[in-house]
Amino acid sequence: MAFDPALVRAQRETLLLRLLFRTTDTMNRTMTERIRARGYANFQSSFTGILAHIDTEGTRVSTIAQRMGVTRQAASQGLREIETLGYIERITDPSDRRAVIARHTPAGRLILLTAIEVMLGIEDEYERILGADGLKRLKRLLTRLVEDADPAGALGTT
Repeated sequence: MAFDPALVRAQRETLLLRLLFRTTDTMNRTMTERIRARGYANFQSSFTGILAHIDTEGTRVSTIAQRMGVTRQAASQGLREIETLGYIERITDPSDRRAVIARHTPAGRLILLTAIEVMLGIEDEYERILGADGLKRLKRLLTRLVEDADPAGALGTT
């Protein structure tokens, strides 16, 4: 079968993964701009790929790495930059002194609350495009997919 760039491009643009990537990238860029506009000038869009994997009570670095699909060393490197800015801290896991937990600092909790507020605003904009029922349906369908693809709910565990 010959490679037809136009055909491949047309097929690729309709794949669910591609649509999810494009939506996520757009939302992440918009969120980053709005968080910066709220006084967090040093916030980087790359932070969300790490911060999204830290649960509200903290998460082991090894779990963050597993969720991101990277090595523990790579996750630690990304965490280091965010830690330097004061948004997270690393502590020894009290249940296993060999493990390290990354958790939000008070400043990190504030930025998390800001990010949630910003994301809700973005969702309001999407609701104007899709309609209230359309956005609810999209969320419901994605929730069904996630529950089937990740029945253990890995993103909610330490």
